[in-house]
Amino acid sequence: MLLDKKGKISVIDKWSKRFSIEDKGLKLQFRIFSLLLLLGPVMVFSYILTDLATLTDLLQAKYIVPYLLSLIIVLSVLALLQTMFSHLSRISLAMQQGSEQQLIELTRVQGANELRGIVDSFGVLLKQYQEASGALERRAVELLLIKELAEEASANLDLKTLLNSLLDKVMQINRAKIGSVFLVDESGERLKVVSSRGVGREEIDGISIAVKDSLASLVLDGREGELLVENIETDSRVRKKNDPKYGSPSFLLLPVRAGEKIIAVINLAHKSNGEMFRQEDVDLATIMIQEVGFALENARIHTEIKDHARRLEQQTAALQEEIHRRMIAEKELEKLAHKDTLTGLANRHMFIDRIEVAVAMAHRHQAKLAVMFVDLDMFKAINDTLGHAAGDEVLCEVSRRMQACLRETDLIARYGGDEFTVILTEVSDSEGINNVASKIIHTLQQPIEVKGETRSVGCSIGIAIYPDDAEDYESLIRHADKAMYISKRVAGSSFHYYATVASRI
Repeated sequence: MLLDKKGKISVIDKWSKRFSIEDKGLKLQFRIFSLLLLLGPVMVFSYILTDLATLTDLLQAKYIVPYLLSLIIVLSVLALLQTMFSHLSRISLAMQQGSEQQLIELTRVQGANELRGIVDSFGVLLKQYQEASGALERRAVELLLIKELAEEASANLDLKTLLNSLLDKVMQINRAKIGSVFLVDESGERLKVVSSRGVGREEIDGISIAVKDSLASLVLDGREGELLVENIETDSRVRKKNDPKYGSPSFLLLPVRAGEKIIAVINLAHKSNGEMFRQEDVDLATIMIQEVGFALENARIHTEIKDHARRLEQQTAALQEEIHRRMIAEKELEKLAHKDTLTGLANRHMFIDRIEVAVAMAHRHQAKLAVMFVDLDMFKAINDTLGHAAGDEVLCEVSRRMQACLRETDLIARYGGDEFTVILTEVSDSEGINNVASKIIHTLQQPIEVKGETRSVGCSIGIAIYPDDAEDYESLIRHADKAMYISKRVAGSSFHYYATVASRI
C-alpha cells in the first residue's frame, strides 16, 4: 500500500480498492472485453498504415485525429466497463457473504441508472435468499431432530425415558424454554409430572394432580385436539393472570397418543424472544409425536407388562410368605399334636402311630423289636417336696439322659406323667436289650441337681418282645406295662421281661 507524504492512502490505492475486480469469473470476462475493444484501435492503425508511403505521413491531421479519437473512445468504454465489473464483483461478494451493508453502499454509488437497478434487484434477491436459507436451515434442523428422535425411539422401550427424549426434541424444535410431561394414570383421572424443564421444575417434578383441576382436561376430554393459547390473559378458554417468571403469556398443550389412547400431555411455554406460539408450532410438534407413536405404544405395553410382572412378583412373594407362615404353623400344630410340650419327646399319640408302623415293618422283614415301659421311682416325692417346677426340671433331665442311651433308629416317648416308653427296632438277641435297659437304669440313678438340692431317681422297666410276647402293638404295650409292675415290686431299680414274669401276672 502506497502512502503520500502526509501518511494518507495514495490516490492509486484508493482507485484500486474501489475499482478492483475481486470475482475471478468477472475478472476473466473483463479481460476478454478489454482485448476485443483494444482490437478496434489496432485495426484502425493497421488500416492507416496501408495507405501511407512513409511513417512521417502518419503525423498528418487527417490520419492522427481519427486514430486518437478512436483510442479515447475505447479507453472511456474500458473505464466504464471496469466500473461496472467492479460493482458486479462487489454485488457477487455481497451475495456470497450475505452482506446487506455492502449492497446499501453500492446503491449510493454515483453510476448509471441501470447499475443501480441491478443493485436494487440483487438486494431483493439477497433478502429472499436469506429468508429461504433461514427456512431451509430450520427445516434441516427439524428433519435432524425427527431422525434423532426416531432412532432413540427404536432403541428404547422405557416409556418415561422416551417421553423425556420427546419433550427435549419438541422444546428444541419450537424454541420453548419451559416444558413438562404429564403422564395419565390407569384410571384416567389423575396426571403425574414425570419430566419438566426450565423455570419452576423443582416445584412440579413428581407432583400428582386431578385431571378435572387441570387445563389438560380440555385435551383429554376431546374438547380440544391440541390447545394453542396465544395469550393466557385474553383467551376465553383460560383467562388467567400471566406470571412474568414464565415469560410470554403463550403456551401449548399437546396430547401424546399410544395407539388410540392418550397416555400423556406435553406442555410448552415461554417461546424464545417473547414470541407467541403459532399453528405451525403445533403442526411441527404433532409430526414429532406421530413419528414416535408406534414406539410409544410399544413402550406403553412394555411398561404395563413390567408393572404387571412387578405386581405378580410382589403377590408371589406375599404368597410365598403366607405359605411359609402356614408351614410353620402346621409344624407347630404337628409338634403340638405329636410332641410332648415339656420334654420335646414324642407323645402318646405319636408313640402309638410309630409302634404300629414298626410292628408292620418287623412283620414284613420277619424281624424282632422290643417295647420298654419305663416308670420313674421316687419322682412323686420330688414333686411333693420341691414343687411341680422342680418336677418338670427332673423330667427334662431324665429325657435327655434316656435319649443318650438309645440309637437314632430307636424311639423314646413320654407316655404320660412320669412314664416313658421305648421302641428298640431290629433286635437280634436279649443281650442288646439288656445293655440298653441297664444303661438307662444306671444313668437315671446318677444324682440330679434341682432347686439347689441333689436328688436321685431310679426307674422300673418292663419289656415285651415282638413276636415272642405278642403280634400286635396293643398287646405289646399292655404286656410291657405288666412286666414294669413286676419290676416295681422289686426293691431298687430293675427290669423284667414279660416272658419271664408272665406266670406271675
